[in-house]
Amino acid sequence: MWGWNRIAWLSVVSGMVIPVASAVPVTIQTPGGSVVVDISHAGPQGELVNPEPPTDAGFRPPTIFAAPLPVGSGARAWGHAGAFTAVADDATAASWNPAGLVQLEAPEVSAVYRFSDRKDLHASERSNLEVGANSYSSHELNYLSGVYPFRFDGLNTVISLSYQEAYDYTYVFTAQFSGANTGDLNTTVNNIFTETQTNVHDGAFVDITIISDVVTETQSQVSQALNSSLLSTLDFHQSGTIDAISPAFAVELTPTLSMGAAINFYTDGESRGNPVMSKLHAHYTGTSDSMATIVDTRKSTAHIRWSGTMISGDADAPVIEPIAQTEIQQFSEDSHSTREDPYTVEGNYYEYNRTEDFFGINPTLGALWVASDRLTLGVALDLPWSGKGTQTKHVQHEVTTFNSNGVAVATDTFESKESSEVTYSFPLYWSAGALWRWTDRLYTSMDVSQTRWSMYSYKAEGETAINPLNSEPHESSKLDDCWSVRVGGEYLWMLSWTELPVRGGLFWEERPSIGSPDQYWGFSLGSGLSLGKEPGRAILDIAYIFEQGNDVMEALLPDRTTYSDSTKHQIFMSLIWHF
Repeated sequence: MWGWNRIAWLSVVSGMVIPVASAVPVTIQTPGGSVVVDISHAGPQGELVNPEPPTDAGFRPPTIFAAPLPVGSGARAWGHAGAFTAVADDATAASWNPAGLVQLEAPEVSAVYRFSDRKDLHASERSNLEVGANSYSSHELNYLSGVYPFRFDGLNTVISLSYQEAYDYTYVFTAQFSGANTGDLNTTVNNIFTETQTNVHDGAFVDITIISDVVTETQSQVSQALNSSLLSTLDFHQSGTIDAISPAFAVELTPTLSMGAAINFYTDGESRGNPVMSKLHAHYTGTSDSMATIVDTRKSTAHIRWSGTMISGDADAPVIEPIAQTEIQQFSEDSHSTREDPYTVEGNYYEYNRTEDFFGINPTLGALWVASDRLTLGVALDLPWSGKGTQTKHVQHEVTTFNSNGVAVATDTFESKESSEVTYSFPLYWSAGALWRWTDRLYTSMDVSQTRWSMYSYKAEGETAINPLNSEPHESSKLDDCWSVRVGGEYLWMLSWTELPVRGGLFWEERPSIGSPDQYWGFSLGSGLSLGKEPGRAILDIAYIFEQGNDVMEALLPDRTTYSDSTKHQIFMSLIWHF
């Protein structure tokens, strides 16, 4: 979860060139990428080496481990475990297979509510990384629509307008990591300094010039032991949705063949107070010790030359004598010092990401073919699309260093805020389904679908498109495409006062991960209640969905050292009102 290294540079202290130890970088692995923060350390002379500003992973997309696959909505459909492409006979058909809208014979409005509860049990390959269980829930208006059927040019035609919760990014991850590192910094620095001085003595009896050339050789030997011990906690929260407003239409071309299309206008959930955002808090405490031994040696050699003239003799007969002489002098000195500088540090790193003004558009196409009285086939195609928005990253970091007496000797704070235009490239999705009617009251359905996650990428303005799970260039690190198989069924229990459907289904699906896709499986149960008669009939539907994934989400942290068992419970409740 974290690591450190040492860097040395030079400073001049009292004429000596002394190696200095740097602050200690600590790498924190988070679901949003790696973050590097500095820990203060003492240099060999006891000077406090201040930390550098933190380095984050740059602009990164939200994690997609909580985001659903691009399939439709509704309690009735999920009661069949999502095997609804060839069924598509209620108002949510616009999100599964728009062609199925032609099966609606009366105007209606519908609303769908979703509740999700998820638990992730994490495990780590590293002994110093403690991960446990994270439980969290979310609830949203999942779908809202109005449908109006009519005849156009002799053909049965239906138009609809719907709102759909397309992606839910709710995710929570917490961890605690600790570690102790020791290392040695052994450095020898040699330097040579040269100095020349000239002195002139001009008097009544002497005229002498003295030139001294001094060559000084210095050597500084530093042995420094660095020790760091940290305990850190990580708290990551992500939330938000991407929603779609979708006008749709369907037309019955023949009694057995229908076609339909929806145009999806995507925005983030900001208008509903649920923008795509994440909050990261890393808190760390620990010790930072330094034991340094410095041996300084200075050796100087002086070459002294003097020349000139000297007047001697009596005043009546002065004698001018030339002077020339050279002398070499050497001297040296040694100094030895040892010091220990223990510090404790406490820091907080905060990172906030928020995406605003998000927009994208794509069509969903569908076809429905009634092959016989018993068999109906359906296909749907959700074309790839790009969503663009403005992402703002706000970073705050504060680290306080305390001496051995517990007195704060330094507090370093850093803050930055930047924004970038970002582009998400979402994948193509297709499904093919079959419906088999055993009797008028019993049928089963099956869907096979594929999501082309190899097309999924993220790009910040001025940067290369990346694979959102490992931040590698998208072209050289594409995700694998993922498949799913869903089987469902419904039995209609006729009572004297109402009809009581009993629904159930099973599903298996792949979800994107680094290497091979993650495997998930699940089942669903559902029922409903019909009240009143046309017009004004109301239908209440409810569905429960359970899903399980074992040893999944390997790419949750950049170093890929965690695995998770994930379980999710969902409840969908629908209300449909026929006019």
